[in-house]
Amino acid sequence: MLAQIERWFERILRFIAYGGGLVLAGLMLLVIYEITMRYFFGRPFRGGYELTELAMSLIVALGFPYTAITRGHVTVDLLGRWLDMPVFRWLTALVHLAGAAFLAYVAWRAWLYAAGSLRWSDVTNMMRIPKHPFQFAVAISLGLFALVLALEGLKTLFPSSAERQEIK
Repeated sequence: MLAQIERWFERILRFIAYGGGLVLAGLMLLVIYEITMRYFFGRPFRGGYELTELAMSLIVALGFPYTAITRGHVTVDLLGRWLDMPVFRWLTALVHLAGAAFLAYVAWRAWLYAAGSLRWSDVTNMMRIPKHPFQFAVAISLGLFALVLALEGLKTLFPSSAERQEIK
């Protein structure tokens, strides 16, 4: 059952990551426009820096959970040979669940910060773009990453029958 949930969740996160790819393509076009306007027409685009900042926050936020569920993050495995033993499975699950709890807390604080930004009408300096949608995207991304870690912890505690055969 956890494997089905993971496959369904991965499809959703892949769709979200494609949104990050679209933002990246838009950022590429923005950079081309900026360079063209600055060097060929002598008319720099003044809001380019702000748009780049906001786009980068979206690119990272939209790609982060998918990278987590596909195990695309860089890891250093110093004790893996010993911790992969069935006796220590609980420790691996504990690390995943503790990470999920920590990220859930950070997501909650980021959500509160974004809500405050909405309440205060916080905007960028030059273009006056509201910051709260981007901050909410980061908060949601952190929450999704926390769900991925919780799912990994549960999968470690309750392996499927195929994984049990692999462990023996």
